[in-house]
Amino acid sequence: MDVEEPFQGRRRGSHGSTSHSTLPHNHPVNILYRIGVIGGSLYALHELKVFHNIVRNPDVDHQWFKIGLAATIAISAIKAYMELYEGKIRKQKIDYQKYKNSTHAVMILFLVAAISFHISLWGAYGGGKTILINIILGYGVLLQFMLLVPTWVQNLVTFIALTFFIQQYQ
Repeated sequence: MDVEEPFQGRRRGSHGSTSHSTLPHNHPVNILYRIGVIGGSLYALHELKVFHNIVRNPDVDHQWFKIGLAATIAISAIKAYMELYEGKIRKQKIDYQKYKNSTHAVMILFLVAAISFHISLWGAYGGGKTILINIILGYGVLLQFMLLVPTWVQNLVTFIALTFFIQQYQ
């Protein structure tokens, strides 16, 4: 599996035949959809004043937020290691069977990050809005961005964004 091409197979139809009805991941319609979802999600996060509240609101539990931030940095480090070193330099096939420990570590860290961010924002937004914010950020920004750009851009932008955010968050 090439880490640059997330989907190389075909989807199976209801009778086991291959279906050509799905668009390739780099089709203009998919690209426009992803850009639209990212733009709408960033606008929603701006309207909810998420960045401002994280940095300045005393109702945000900053200890829990730091735990979530640490888990996010660990996920990014594992992702970069697996894609760049194991996938590109060592030319290893990245799959679950070969890298179970890394996969499980990322899943646990993802759970820790999601719960930590939810707890940290609960005081400022309440339960419903924190779930909405996590979904907007996870699906609307992060997932769409990962499907839109190649892995080297993901890792570069992640490094720059986390460095900027840590600098602002002090």
